[in-house]
Amino acid sequence: MTAGLLFHDTESRTPARAALNRVIAVCGAVMRGAEALLAAAAGLLGALPPVSLAWLSSALLLNLLWTSAFVWAALRYGLRAWLVAGEIAVACALCLAQGRLLVPEVAMAGASWVAVLATMSILIAAMAWRPSAAVPGGLAVALAHLTGAQLAGFGGGVVTVGIHCVQIIAGVTLMTLLRRSADLADALLTRSREAAKADAVQRARRADERGQYSRVHDTVLNTLTTVGAGGVERTSPTLRGQAAADLRELERIARDAAPSGGPARLDERLAAVATEATPQVHTDLTPHTVPGHVAEAFAGACAEALTNVARHAGTGTAHLRLTDGDGRVLVEITDTGHGFDPASIPTDRYGLRGSITARMESVGGGARVESGAHGTRVLLWWSP
Repeated sequence: MTAGLLFHDTESRTPARAALNRVIAVCGAVMRGAEALLAAAAGLLGALPPVSLAWLSSALLLNLLWTSAFVWAALRYGLRAWLVAGEIAVACALCLAQGRLLVPEVAMAGASWVAVLATMSILIAAMAWRPSAAVPGGLAVALAHLTGAQLAGFGGGVVTVGIHCVQIIAGVTLMTLLRRSADLADALLTRSREAAKADAVQRARRADERGQYSRVHDTVLNTLTTVGAGGVERTSPTLRGQAAADLRELERIARDAAPSGGPARLDERLAAVATEATPQVHTDLTPHTVPGHVAEAFAGACAEALTNVARHAGTGTAHLRLTDGDGRVLVEITDTGHGFDPASIPTDRYGLRGSITARMESVGGGARVESGAHGTRVLLWWSP
């Protein structure tokens, strides 16, 4: 497993800050691990009088054990406050004991492994803590290093303290800038998410409006068009039944304008549409379960296509087929009527564009109409 998988960040609402924390944790673990290996090698190579072998071996073992725990915890939990506090405590202890761990010449040159450890601890505190805690923590390490040098009589400690102070200021300043940049990025991401959510709401509203327009077209407008064209007697029982059905549909629109999102058996829904259609419909329906609003879009588009067959195709039969292919749910309505030219449909006619194409597009699907002298083919699709 990688370090990124081992580190569990709880700042799910601030992805930029969470990413920064993950990088800091990995960098801190790598820095501490490299320092421990360097300290072990440098300490053993510099084990010359007056260095105490007992003290040196104990110190190096303590450093290695603590580093192992530090790296594991940093990768798993991040640079938590308690972990950094432990790092500062270990660094201070080793700095105070440097008189028994270092050759004076190496210590006074400022190139000892204890000096490197002090620098790493100061930087880790700056990376993990806010300035209000990182500055005191870094100063504690710097003062411990100065005190240990003075107790050992190494000299030159004031210069080293100055270097450590520069490191504290530089580390705290850099991390403050990085944290502010991460917070700014999170604020921008939050606004972007809110804008995307608002856009999704608007798209849903428009899709709902298109769905309502389609349902009105498929019911009331169709009935009124038929009556206006003289296709049925106004006293006809069929007209009364259709008008009653239209009223029930309008009541459903008023009661529940939002489409259902629950699962639905598309094959069963299409079978019901085929049964209610005027032309005789031969079906070949493979079982499929889709979201409820998607099933309603398919059903509405199929109903409109079959209505067009009854009105314009000049044939009393149609075929309805439900399959899948290329990861898409496919519905095909075909007839062997005289066909038409889809490009010749006036732009103000709602049927094909609104009740079929726009209806499928409103749920993320699509539609295509092919027609010619040998009949018409309406293809509907949707991808899960």
